[in-house]
Amino acid sequence: MLATTASRSALFLRDLNHEPIEIVRGSGVHLYDTHGRRYLDAASGAAVASLGHGNAEIAATLSEQAQRLAFAHPSKFVTPWARELADKLVARAPEGLTRVLLTSGGSESTETAVKLARQYHLAHGKPTKYKVVSRRTSYHGATLGALTWSGQVARREPFAPMLMGQPQISAPDHYRGSQAPVEEFEAEKALELEAAILAEGPENVAAFIAEPISGSSIPGLAPGAGYWRAIRETCDRYDVVFIADEVMSGNGRSGRWWAMQHAGVAPDMIATAKGIGAGYTPLGAVLVQERFEEQLRGFPGNFRHGHTYAGNPLSCAVGSKVIDLIEAGDLLANVRARGEQLKRRLEEELGGHPNVGTVRGRGLLLGVEFVADAATKEPFPPELDVRGRFSRACLARGVYTYQGGGSVDGRRGDHTLLAPPFIITAEQVEELVSCMAEALRDVVRELEA
Repeated sequence: MLATTASRSALFLRDLNHEPIEIVRGSGVHLYDTHGRRYLDAASGAAVASLGHGNAEIAATLSEQAQRLAFAHPSKFVTPWARELADKLVARAPEGLTRVLLTSGGSESTETAVKLARQYHLAHGKPTKYKVVSRRTSYHGATLGALTWSGQVARREPFAPMLMGQPQISAPDHYRGSQAPVEEFEAEKALELEAAILAEGPENVAAFIAEPISGSSIPGLAPGAGYWRAIRETCDRYDVVFIADEVMSGNGRSGRWWAMQHAGVAPDMIATAKGIGAGYTPLGAVLVQERFEEQLRGFPGNFRHGHTYAGNPLSCAVGSKVIDLIEAGDLLANVRARGEQLKRRLEEELGGHPNVGTVRGRGLLLGVEFVADAATKEPFPPELDVRGRFSRACLARGVYTYQGGGSVDGRRGDHTLLAPPFIITAEQVEELVSCMAEALRDVVRELEA
């Protein structure tokens, strides 16, 4: 029995102006509220619930593992479930990524990667290398460290005095950036990394971090292979650690285990979370090249970083089971098929709408950007809250999408992120697209009233 109700709860909510919907059950791609109303989870929460809700096999794994061993502190102990998960991740990783650090979530993963890059340079006798280059209009986590190299202005602004200034380059957003061919435009944007490194001094730059497919900041932005090859070459030239933030795009969401595999480029590290535990337990990981471990083994002999729940056996057992279920069900094939269907149908139903700027993404990680005028690409004024209006209109029709903003310059820009569970069917994709088209009509009527 639930201990309290929303009206009597002591819970401090994120949004203090809107009472959230109280969810009490999940099954497949759907969530159910206290009134029995059903919602199609078209975002998997936030690209988390990759296997959907109420999976009996994962529930059994959780129960069995909790009875066997739920926790052992990672400072002195390791468990076979942590080893097993690490081995499975490496077996599916881009070439050269052979070691795994386990974490409890996305912000932990990106911070772990950056701190490892810093300590690697220290151990290499390069103490001045500490700066991290990132892209404007990026998002790498909510902790103060992760916010430091995130580019979303609205998220950073309240904490700006507490954040260390770090260099940033442009996002390769061809939709807003240029009329030139995509490959030419992305090649130009890749050059900005070298310019930033030279401006800061190569002796001072430790790492570059970016999402292969952008999540909440510019949903679905997926630069081509040429862009990533140029980034890889620049990082190698100046001894800069290349960190791929696959917190959202990893673990099969792009149709391959890792989004970087589409480009055929191996980063030095992959930071991941969200779908790795499919929403059943908090879990994240950082995949790294063996040279990082080797360097720290020589000096200082340890990695000065850690979190209490990192690599706990309960989460590791779930993460291992998630991998098994994805492969047993051939779900990456469904991700590719349903992702192609969803993108095509969105383009057919929304692509010509005067208030839809672009539909983009890969696999089941797609974004739709809303604009005041599709011809000029002019964004809506933020005060109109188009993102919120659209989200509420979808919810009224029983569909949850992940709203966001700031895709233009960190403040302006309205969009929605779509990242449904890997088990979504063709019929459910059609239901989703139909709902979104109707919701957009509602929003337009509201704005015109």
